[in-house]
Amino acid sequence: MKSEVIYNDNEIIIRTEMGGCSFQRSADEAVNEERINDNMQMFEKQYFYESEAFNDDFNRHLETVILATRHGGSGARACRDTLLSLYNGTHYKANLTDWYSLDSTNKTALLFILEHQTNSNRKDIDLYLPEYASDFARMKNEISNND
Repeated sequence: MKSEVIYNDNEIIIRTEMGGCSFQRSADEAVNEERINDNMQMFEKQYFYESEAFNDDFNRHLETVILATRHGGSGARACRDTLLSLYNGTHYKANLTDWYSLDSTNKTALLFILEHQTNSNRKDIDLYLPEYASDFARMKNEISNND
């Protein structure tokens, strides 16, 4: 990621491929460096989450978990409940005890999704892979029928 930091008398400007920002320059250079570092980390995080490689990984893990919900059993229930809880945690509660029955593939995929979905302002979990909208409808229906 290319970036440029421009120091003016009263202002510091940061320009990156992902955008930029500016802030008032402090008389304390340590404060200026901390602000620059904080902003650069924010841009690096944004760059990471918008990269094609990350999106491919995220979608692959999400697809793994969605497909696992189709098979029934406690592992499928753990996947379903976790996805629905990410969708709307107030309405859909996940029972983490079911995670004991997950195989390593599904546990790895769920952990990846949890880490990255909850680490930034990302879109709703059901919007990443529109081709699986019917699976989310099915999962919601399963919960409604169990009430």
